[in-house]
Order: sequence, then C-alpha cells, then structure tokens
Amino acid sequence: MHTLLFTVLAVTQAQTRVPPDLRKAMDQRIAAVAQADVATWDRLTANNFVLIQPDGTTRTKAERLVQLRAAQPGPATVVTHEHVLMLGNTAVQRYQTPGTWVLTIWTMNRGTWQVTLAQASPVVGDSATVRQAIDAAAARFTNAFKRGDADSLMTLYTSNAVQLNPNFPAWEGAAAIKQAFANFFNAMTVSDASFTTHDIVIAGNKAIERGSYAMRLKPKNGGAEIADRGKYVTTWERQPDGSWKIIRDISNTDGGAP
Repeated sequence: MHTLLFTVLAVTQAQTRVPPDLRKAMDQRIAAVAQADVATWDRLTANNFVLIQPDGTTRTKAERLVQLRAAQPGPATVVTHEHVLMLGNTAVQRYQTPGTWVLTIWTMNRGTWQVTLAQASPVVGDSATVRQAIDAAAARFTNAFKRGDADSLMTLYTSNAVQLNPNFPAWEGAAAIKQAFANFFNAMTVSDASFTTHDIVIAGNKAIERGSYAMRLKPKNGGAEIADRGKYVTTWERQPDGSWKIIRDISNTDGGAP
C-alpha cells in the first residue's frame, strides 16, 4: 500500500514539474501549427516523427511539412485539459483542442526537446449532447428562414458548404448559397415553415441529419399561396469552437416543383 501511494504521489508530482525549456517548446509548437510557422515546427519535430491521424492513417515529418507550407495562418489554438508526464528525458503530453484530443511524445535530442510521435483523436460527444446542439442550430435555421433572413442563415453554413436543391445547379460556397437564399426571399414571403428531424447519425466530428419539411409560400409578384412538403438530408460538422455548422445540404419536394 505504501509503495502504491508513493508511486501515485511521484507521478502526480512529475506531472507538475515540466522543465521551463520544455514548457516553452510545447507552447511554441502548438502556436506554430496554428500560425503555419514551418521553421519553428520543423525545429521542434524530430526527423523520425510520425503523426497518427484520426482516421488511422499516418503522416511522416516530410508529409506534414508539405501540409504546413500549404496552410494559411489561423487563430490561436485553444488548449484545455492538458496533462504532462515526465519520464526522465521523455515527456508525454496530452491536451484537448476544440473537437480533438492530441497526444505527443517529446524526447530530448542533443539538447533540444522534439516531438517524435503525435496522435490526434476526435472528441466524440455523447449522442444526447450532439442532438441537443444540432436541435438548437436547426431552431435558429427555422426562425431565420421564416423571417427571410439570409444573413442569419449563413451563420449556420461553413465557407465551403454545398447546397443541392431540385431544379437548380449546385450552390457551392457560402457566397453562392447566400445569393440563392436572397433571390428566394426576394421572390417569396414565407407564410410558415417547419423542419422536423427524424434521425441523426453521428460519426466523429460530423453528424448526418435526416428530416422532413412543410412550408407555405406567398409569391411577392402576386398569385396563390404555395404549399410544399418534402424531405432533406443535412450534414453538420463540429467547428473548432465546438459549434455545429452545415457543410452539405440536400432537399427535394414530395410533389412537383412549386
């Protein structure tokens, strides 16, 4: 019992004793990924480095360098739930960024701390939490659609989203989708609309929603009110800030084109 207690105490203490030079290297490397700082990332990454990606595939240092050189600098990475275990000249670092768990192995190499192995795994929320988040986003979609508010609708789509509707070509990208919504609202007043989720399939940072809709539309140039019913499949993607946005959206009417 005393041996076990001593071991637990030693590990707990080891976790808190991160050498200042290693702490600095850890912070610099995380920042280098966010800022696409190739030189810093290269310096703090061993030549035999291997990255295990969420899908199980691997990347070498050379392959990651190619990706970093093609990347654009982004916002600072928010790191939470960090734990560091020191084992002599080796350190095991585990932390969470929005949507991802990251595990890195640091070793001292000729006086410099470098990462030899990294593994990224998606943070998978329980189905109830994901459903609640998507239900809330879908409610905002419904309210914005009923108001004819294209700007608010676009806060729910990613910049590279694609929308597929019957009798129209694909609308690719946020600008095209926003223009399509604007044209629709210029032509129609939404008298009423409802969207009902039937099921959601969760796969890592993506969720596929299947549902049905019903709406009543009034042409702004005159004419009888139009009643339409149909179904849709929407693919949501968890964003770095933890929110969910639409990346693919397809719908079709149960009747003829309104």
